[in-house]
Amino acid sequence: MAIYSESVINGINVALNEATLLGVEFDKEDEVIAATFSPIALDEKGQIPDDNRVQFIFKHIGKFIASYRLGNWNDEDAPIIKFEPEQILQKIQEFGGCPIYGWEFIDCKIKTDSMWLNKLSCEFISEHTHGMQHTIELFQDGHNKHINIKIWFDEFEIFTPTGEKIELQTFIDNGKRGWDGVYNGTASDTFAIYPMKGDDKINNTLTTTNKSESITEGNKKKSFPNFFKKMWKRLMSYKKEANQK
Repeated sequence: MAIYSESVINGINVALNEATLLGVEFDKEDEVIAATFSPIALDEKGQIPDDNRVQFIFKHIGKFIASYRLGNWNDEDAPIIKFEPEQILQKIQEFGGCPIYGWEFIDCKIKTDSMWLNKLSCEFISEHTHGMQHTIELFQDGHNKHINIKIWFDEFEIFTPTGEKIELQTFIDNGKRGWDGVYNGTASDTFAIYPMKGDDKINNTLTTTNKSESITEGNKKKSFPNFFKKMWKRLMSYKKEANQK
């Protein structure tokens, strides 16, 4: 179980805003979920990495639900597409990589929209008592189709496409630099985002975590299929570690 400060959660949420969601994959046996994003981010040199994708691995999954409807998000009569939790990657890929937005994804303070909670496409509930410490809410909004996802978990880690771990503070700082660049105009063209005049959401939302604060840690589609093969191998590595304990 991991405890994350409010400023860390705020920083992660800001860094995920407008990120492209590329995939979500679920290992039911080991109760692990991996989600891959291409975020708004700049490195310490103010540059976009050659491969800007990051992979979040959520561990100790307590619950996982999704609602896939053939209609707009607010269409109460939209047909529901049923599928198994292990099929979530296939369903996400049907949207072709759409951005998530809203500034709040992990441990949302706003109550989950009840309109889709009784229209589930799949549901997984762990038999264990773990996995209910934190949540993340994701979605994809396509043409006449919409999917909502909510995951309950205890901890997460972030990795580069080549498997190197990214510290939470590094991810937060990269995201802040990216959004600072968007708001001051130096990166607006890079990310094709142009805030309205007077919109200072980034300054009102993000409280940068102090370096000394304790953090307890538990090109968008390039080589797309190969990347998920690597992701799955990493999931399997957790299985191997668990079996050795």
